[in-house]
Amino acid sequence: MYYTDFRVFKTENITLELRIVDFCEGSFWLNELYTPSDDHIAGTTIQVPDMLQTRHGYKYFIGQYKPSELASDYSKQGRENPSKEAYESLQNELGHYITASDCAIECRVFVADVLMAENHFSCGFDYSVEYDDDTIEERAREILKDHGRDFIRDAIAETRETLKKFKQVA
Repeated sequence: MYYTDFRVFKTENITLELRIVDFCEGSFWLNELYTPSDDHIAGTTIQVPDMLQTRHGYKYFIGQYKPSELASDYSKQGRENPSKEAYESLQNELGHYITASDCAIECRVFVADVLMAENHFSCGFDYSVEYDDDTIEERAREILKDHGRDFIRDAIAETRETLKKFKQVA
């Protein structure tokens, strides 16, 4: 597991720290999205790129979209070679999931340098160095922009509740 400091917000006594966690595990989406097939079925399965075949032992997969379905959509969009583009798109998507690592943005809250909230306030995503065009930090920024308010708000709320309990005991 690797941690990368991402953002830190400080006030006089409170520090809110966001960090990227790379669990160094394969993307959990791979098992849910792709069912292995031993034989190629035209219009249904996609071939795993040669360089990735040894990572899981299968040559063909049935994806969440069949190449024929995606090619039909691409044809309606007026693409030049819809079958080829659909097949390549699905191969790239599969390559992404095979090489992606499961990651998260984690929010930690410190009050007077005491850790008050951690770990369960996070937002998960997968990232592939080989297939994603952006950096892990850029991906985390996008995730944070789209989903970050909720888990950060929850971490702050738990910290407030914990502080209330301390005040009641004191």
